[in-house]
This record gives sequence, structure tokens and C-alpha cells, in this order.
Amino acid sequence: MTGRQLAAAPERAAAPRLRLGLATVLTGAFIAMMDTFIVNVAAPALQADLHADAAATEFVIAGYTLAYAIGLITGGRLGDVYGRRRMFAVGLAGFTLASLACGLARTPTELIVARLVQGCAAALLTPQVLTIIRVACPDPGQRARAFGLMGAVQALASVLGQVLGGAVTQADLLGLGWRPVFLINVPIGIAALLLTPYAVPESRAPDADRIDWAGSALGAVGLGALLMLLIEGERIGPPVRRVGLLALAVVALAAFVATQVRRTRRDDAPLLHTGLFGDRAFAGGSALILLFAATMPPLYLGYTLLLQDGLGASPLRAGLFFAPLALSVAVASYATGRLGRRFGARAVLLTGALLHTTGGCLALLLCRAAPRGAPGNLLPALVILGVGEGFFVTPSLNAVLGTVADRHIGGASGLLSAVQRLGNALGTAVLMLPFLAVHARARAAGAPQEKGYTEAFAALCGAVAALSLLTAVLLWHLPLGRPAPRRTPVPRVEPRPDEA
Repeated sequence: MTGRQLAAAPERAAAPRLRLGLATVLTGAFIAMMDTFIVNVAAPALQADLHADAAATEFVIAGYTLAYAIGLITGGRLGDVYGRRRMFAVGLAGFTLASLACGLARTPTELIVARLVQGCAAALLTPQVLTIIRVACPDPGQRARAFGLMGAVQALASVLGQVLGGAVTQADLLGLGWRPVFLINVPIGIAALLLTPYAVPESRAPDADRIDWAGSALGAVGLGALLMLLIEGERIGPPVRRVGLLALAVVALAAFVATQVRRTRRDDAPLLHTGLFGDRAFAGGSALILLFAATMPPLYLGYTLLLQDGLGASPLRAGLFFAPLALSVAVASYATGRLGRRFGARAVLLTGALLHTTGGCLALLLCRAAPRGAPGNLLPALVILGVGEGFFVTPSLNAVLGTVADRHIGGASGLLSAVQRLGNALGTAVLMLPFLAVHARARAAGAPQEKGYTEAFAALCGAVAALSLLTAVLLWHLPLGRPAPRRTPVPRVEPRPDEA
């Protein structure tokens, strides 16, 4: 056996365990993502069963998203200090127990509290998934394949959440109604939890020894107020409340930034190392992730409204109509590992942004050309949109995290996850405006419901295409995904005998 074969033997022996560890952490990511969507179609059933009002039902959905988003940066940093595997296990255990509590809730208040705990647990486990993949897969090609698989899993979770939520609620398993949409997480979570100590490697940041709890509180207050404003909007109440929330968000986030800058300069265990933003690739890449994340939830929401309110599809049938989009995202995400090695990460990201632009433009044209052909005639556009999303989302995370030193990887993972959630909320608040405006105009003109929603969806697709094109233009001018320049070796000049 040659020396190369001897060196490769331990890697081959460790490969099955690495695959099992990857499957375990992706299971946690799967159920955390699925629970963002699964409750949407079950909301009417749980509202009727628990005698909840509209505000309580809305907060069952929004509370999970809020708690999830505001805890991500702290969750990533906790993994740096106390161990990524340990925090993943704690988050997974908390998520499983909270899911059980959701399924057993007898009042709207109990369900809301359980959903908040579930969101906090998801915020703890999710950043560990990104960090564990980065640390456990030092080879760039292997890491790209792992991130591609993560994108495929999350895409399937998004569509399966809607399909499963509708199917389970409609089936009324054992007379439990909506409750199995939460209880299904319990056996999955227990199985993943049992595998975690064996399959998932432990790691910590080498010099992380404590948490900046004051910074964590400031960040949570500021981000929470901002997200509440974006998610709830006019439902918050009078304008004075919205202005107050905005002021609170600005003050808290400004104080958070100031404290993190000061702690970074002193090297005093900042929650977020602000020196990361001195790297143009990291700062610009984070902005691109924010922009692209803003295009996805409004697209899904607008398509759901078109299907259910415009075309009268049932929740289950509407979920099935999402299958082509989700499958194209999953296949494209899985393919990015091989494509990135062959053509480079930058080419894959640019292709993804441009395909997303093309898909949005095509959807707009199809809605205008044949408004009565939806959703069948939208299938090509949805597939192109899905491929574009698959080519961009997880490869961009991999590219940005590739610029980060190991000692900051936990905080950076939490930050990027929070940036995604913030982009989701911003997109829903801003890009839905043209949808709502066009729908209101069509309704005032007495247009049929189907036509009004189709025209509104066309306007939304135009906005999505514009933002995707902006993402592509900014990416072209950023170093994200660009290979490191090769240094030309300086030839050594031997001294002549008379100079020696």
C-alpha cells in the first residue's frame, strides 16, 4: 500500500460517520424550517378548536418567526463558547419538547408560549448546523456538497410543511385535528437526538470563553422591535405605536453596534466581531444574502394567495402546486457542489441571480399574456425561479462563511441566519405592496377575482425580478466567490562568483 493510500484510509473510514453526522444535523434544520410553514394551513383548524381570536392565531405564526430570528446571533455565539454539538443537542431537545407542548396545548396562550420556546430552540440549533458543516468539512468541495444538500433539505421542508400541514389536518388522525402537525416533530427529534453524541463532532472556538449578555439583550430588543414592525405592520395598532417600535429598534440597534465596536477594539469577547465587516467580501455578501432573501417569502405568499383566494384551490392542492418549485430548488441546490468545483462559486451565484430574474420576468409575461391559464402556464417560470434560488441561497452562505476565520465562525453563522430572516421580513413588507395595490385597483374596477389576483401576482413577479437583477449587478462588482489571486513566484537570482 502506498503512502497516499495509507493517508486516505482514515478518511474513508470516517466517511460513513461524517455522512451520518450530516444527516443528523440536517434533520434538525429540516424540522426547524418545516415548522415555519406547516402551521400556516392548519391555522383555521386550530383557531376553531381553541376558540382563538384572529390576533392570537396570527401570533401563533409570527411568534415562532420572531423568537427564531432574534436568538440566532446569540445561538451561534453560544456554540462557540460551550460547544457546537452540545448546543445543537440542547436546541434539538428544547425544540422537541416545545413541539410536544404545542401538540398538547389546551388554550391559545399555552400554544403561543410553546411556539415562542420552539422558536428560541430553533435559533439555538440552526447556527450550529452551518458551523458544524464548515468545521467538519475542511475540504472546499466536500463543504460545497454539504451546503448543497442543506439547500435541498430546506427546499423540501418548505413545500412538505405546507403539503403535510394540509394533509394531516384534513385527515384528522385519531381525531386529533391540527395537533399532529406539531407532534410529528417528537419522534423525529428524539431519533436525531439519540444519534447526535455518536455522529456529530464536537468543536469550539479556540479563544471563546464568555458571552456578551448585555449585547445579546440589546440585539434581541432592537431586532425584535424591527421584525415586529415588519411582520405585524398595521395590525400593531395606531401609528404612534408603530413610531414607538421604530424608535425602540433604532435606539437599541445603535447601542448594540456601539457596544460591539467597542468590545471588538478591546478584544473583549464581542457577541458580533465587527471586524468582519472590514472584509468587503463578507460585508457585501451579507448584503446580497439580505436582498435575495427578500425575494422568496413574498413570492411564496403571493402564489398561495393566487391559488387559494384567486383560483379557489384547497390548502392541500395549493401545497401540491408548490412541488415543482420546491423540487427544482432541491435538485439545483444538490447540483451546486459539483458545478461550483467545475465553474467556480462566483459563476454559480451569478447564474442563480440571473435565472431568478429570468423566472420572475417570464412569470410576469405569462400572467399578462394568458391570465386564465394559471397555474398551469406558470410551471416553466416556477421551475426557473426554483433553479435560480437553488443556485444562490446555500452557495452564497458557503461563499461568505469561507471568508471567516474559525474563531468567528459561530457568530458569523448566527448573523447570516439572522440576515436571512430579516430579509424575509423586509421582502414580505415591501414587495407585497405592489401586489396589494394592483389587487385593490382591480377589485375597485370590478374585475373578476381570478383576474385581479393574476394581475397582482404579475406585479409581484416584476418586483422580484428587479430585486434579483439588482443582486446580480452588485455581485458582479463584489469579490464574493472570486478565487484568490495566484502569486507569481519571484525568481531567485544567484549571485555571480565575483559578487559572492
